[in-house]
Amino acid sequence: MKIAYFWLTKKGKQTAELIMKVYGGTLYGKEAFSENVKAAFYSYDALVFFMATGIVVRTIAPFLQSKVTDPAVIVSDQNGKYVISLLSGHLGGANALACKIARVTGGEPVITTATDVQGVLAFDEVAKRNRLYIENLSELKWISGAMLEGKQIQLYSDIPLKEQPLPVQILVSKEKKLPYQVCITDKILPEEPNQKRLLLRPASIVVGVGCKKYTDSTELINCFLHFLQEHRLSVHAVAMIATISLKAHEPAILDLCEQYQIPLKIVANEQIQKCTYPFAASEFVASVAGVSSVSEACSYLASGQGDVLTGKVKYPGITFAACRKKMSPIVLEETE
Repeated sequence: MKIAYFWLTKKGKQTAELIMKVYGGTLYGKEAFSENVKAAFYSYDALVFFMATGIVVRTIAPFLQSKVTDPAVIVSDQNGKYVISLLSGHLGGANALACKIARVTGGEPVITTATDVQGVLAFDEVAKRNRLYIENLSELKWISGAMLEGKQIQLYSDIPLKEQPLPVQILVSKEKKLPYQVCITDKILPEEPNQKRLLLRPASIVVGVGCKKYTDSTELINCFLHFLQEHRLSVHAVAMIATISLKAHEPAILDLCEQYQIPLKIVANEQIQKCTYPFAASEFVASVAGVSSVSEACSYLASGQGDVLTGKVKYPGITFAACRKKMSPIVLEETE
């Protein structure tokens, strides 16, 4: 975590330096205070202030955007006696960082998020812990509210859960349909009437792609979205796009990766040639690319020889294939 520290008094500076020795980061003083805060807000993971809360609130107010993108903001008195998680408690990690800082200063962390106060499982924290993408953040308030009211929540997960005691409110089931549901899945699920459903997407899908030289970017992207829709796969679960070295600089593939912020993985021809999986072979592709399979082979090998979800799916001048990576078990709650 990249941390910026801000101080206004000599004692505040000493306390900030104490924390910085443990967790690293960058120290800022009084000079150009507002300008430095603004720059740090957009370039650091966490901002830690040793000063009055009112000063901090007035300074950062113009920069606030969303709990998804705002950095963690922690405010402490100059002595580190009270360490307040002010902003982005779960997704930004402010709650956890406030607790860590308080342990160093011997102070008291001040956490005000309702789920933490009542000791209720927070699914935005689950998402952060397991690197899951929250596809519909607006549903989180309904799930958290139901948990706080003591209602039962159905948990559906395509990824195995780590063996650990579960809160009594959590029912792990794929069959029973409760009004409040949390789904950890890369699949697009059918709509359920009268159900509040939080979708958490694992980065589990690897899509292999092949295409003709200078394929139109818009055409490739449209085919990509159609491919995912046809196979009921969420674009937010695509961990990487994979192709061969011949296509490493193909503009349409690079545009696809840039538009959806998906990493591109290049699979060497030698890997494909050595692989014994029975891919659908093409003599024409072999004559052009040096390997008889592109999209299928790349998705399979880049996924670590994961679960095959599709074979080669053809569009005019374009092919796609998808595999699912082996995923680590989901950890619902951290245990000491």
